[in-house]
Amino acid sequence: MERFKQIGLLILGAILMASSFAPFDFLLGAMIGLVPLLLIEDQVSKGKTSRKWIVFGYAYLFFAVFNFSTIWWVKNASWIGVVASVVVNSFFFALLTTFYSSVKSRLSFKAGLIAFPAFFIGWEYIEFQDWDLSWPWLTIGHAFGNWPKLIQWFSYSGVLGGSLWLVIINIYVFLIVKSWREKEEQFIRFKKAVQLALVILIPSIISLIEYYAYEDQGFEQDVVVLQPNMEPYSDNFMNSQGDQYPSLSATSHVRKFTKMADKYMDEHVDWLLMHETALPKTETNYSIHYSPSIQVLKKWRASKYPNTSILSGLAFQEFKTDEDLIRNTVLPATYKRTYDGKYYEYFNSSVLINGEHDTLPQYHKSRLVIGVERIPSYFVYFQKYLTDFDSDRGAVIYNPNNATQSEREIFYGLHDSSAVAPVICYESVFGEYLTDYVNRGANFIGIITNDSWWGDTPGYQQHWSFARLRAIETRRSVARSANTGMSGFINQRGDELQKSVYLTPDCLRQKIKCNSNITFYVKYGDVIGKIGLGLTIMILLNLIVKKLTNK
Repeated sequence: MERFKQIGLLILGAILMASSFAPFDFLLGAMIGLVPLLLIEDQVSKGKTSRKWIVFGYAYLFFAVFNFSTIWWVKNASWIGVVASVVVNSFFFALLTTFYSSVKSRLSFKAGLIAFPAFFIGWEYIEFQDWDLSWPWLTIGHAFGNWPKLIQWFSYSGVLGGSLWLVIINIYVFLIVKSWREKEEQFIRFKKAVQLALVILIPSIISLIEYYAYEDQGFEQDVVVLQPNMEPYSDNFMNSQGDQYPSLSATSHVRKFTKMADKYMDEHVDWLLMHETALPKTETNYSIHYSPSIQVLKKWRASKYPNTSILSGLAFQEFKTDEDLIRNTVLPATYKRTYDGKYYEYFNSSVLINGEHDTLPQYHKSRLVIGVERIPSYFVYFQKYLTDFDSDRGAVIYNPNNATQSEREIFYGLHDSSAVAPVICYESVFGEYLTDYVNRGANFIGIITNDSWWGDTPGYQQHWSFARLRAIETRRSVARSANTGMSGFINQRGDELQKSVYLTPDCLRQKIKCNSNITFYVKYGDVIGKIGLGLTIMILLNLIVKKLTNK
């Protein structure tokens, strides 16, 4: 019976954690959701048999329920993505919980209280890095996405500061409950309650003061964002050969967009943003300058809105020359091969169209969705058993790995030195990653995305809320164009200025400020995450030494 109570309590805690994310935004859930896990670990760790495996099992259950309850909607695009996320992410957090339990038992209870937030934040920092199993969506600091008044200090700490705050709050609540269970003196419980109140109130008050004192900085730009509401699985794509046509031809597709935009555009508009992969035909390095779709956009802009710069999503293939092949005896994992023996790389890209750049500057998405745009490198070796494989050169016909670029790119407008960070979809989840755009001169953030893969689920709402955090971290206004909800504008405090309705074709227009000031977070990045990782390594080394010396 006791075990069933423990399982029920764990599930409740996990659901409370999940409820803190959009669309529920129940922030209290994130403040107390970890408490059941800490209480049960404390209870189990006092046992004498197999406690580590029991702790691991309970922790795995907790994080699996939390993971699934938060991102179940991914199943609309990929059930494999859901399963992989739940299995892998839960494993690592359960492992860290087990390490925390070992620190408590082998070092001290106080050492454990230091270890738990260090392990948590250190691992979340690792999740933000570019590696095969990166999945930072569930960073618990993201629960603050729709609470901008409380986290203005993210301009110093970034989202990991929010994660640390929540973990510390959970620890204090755990200590208070533990103190009550163990019937400690009333004064001790009161002291801990006062400490908890201060931990909550001091950062909140500091943030509120900064929120009401801060005013958007910089010069104005007049921006329009387009939301066409195209069906993503059937109406949005065709390949470079013109196969798999959507319901409209490529040029008719684009003319539909321009007709929508005409209702909101005039000669004063500085920027028009069109969503991820808005141009329906996959262009190549040979076709892009002659693309009928791009020519339609260029002529429309030149004839009606010559002062406007257009940022659009684009699917792009770069075919390789003989020289490229000679340089690579074994081709990179991103190389793909057509059935007639040509090699190419595929990019999810953005393109700038504004008349001054006939070269059509491009930026290629470089933080890719695991399992959809990128598979772990070691999986590539198994593809020869599943697909047509060129064993001599290493390129496969079916290869889900998109290519990336090593450096961030910014696009310059025509007036007032405006410079946009062309952030593509999933990239907006990565706080420190976006700082590189700003350090290169971006004075506002342009997010182009296609969130319609998941349907009318919490996915697009969570994604929008994360953009609000990026605005605070960088103190950059955000203009966001989604294929369907949510498109809109966010100011430098993280406030929603405008946003669209899901499944509704729309255009929105807003004057936003372009800021050139650099925040502490932009300059130094995830300092808290690096400290957490450093403490994690030191604690684990100490734990290993203790175990080896049997002390």
